[in-house]
Amino acid sequence: MSEPYTPPPSPPPQPETNAPGGQASIGMDANLASMICYLTMICCGLGIVISLVFFLIEKTSRLLRFHAMQALLYGGVWVVLGIVFRILSMVADIAIGDSLGIFVFFGWLAVRLLVAVVLLVFLIIAAIKAYQGQYYKLPILGNIAWNIVNK
Repeated sequence: MSEPYTPPPSPPPQPETNAPGGQASIGMDANLASMICYLTMICCGLGIVISLVFFLIEKTSRLLRFHAMQALLYGGVWVVLGIVFRILSMVADIAIGDSLGIFVFFGWLAVRLLVAVVLLVFLIIAAIKAYQGQYYKLPILGNIAWNIVNK
């Protein structure tokens, strides 16, 4: 004789996360994924790719979508500034020539380092605020990202 049918046990409940941003639909804590968007900006184009992927596949967490879009815009600014500095240094080399070339080189180097330090400071602040689950808006980019996410 066969035994009466008993349904299989229900799956164990999902562990509740204590993350400030809650759980994202991608399976990570939203605040951790938001921080990853910023910290990967240091690795060439990896941050742009990760931010784009998180923005496109995330459907539930506004925190992650906001920080992914803001990081994507931030990476775009970083790329544009790199191109602008490259063009300006080439123009300065052509215009000034070899006579003052070394002074122009060190002048541009100082300006580029200053801009890089400012961008890096904003990057670290944004990563920390994202990990804390806060909607930290970078100057100018924050409002653009906010408007895109909240359409």
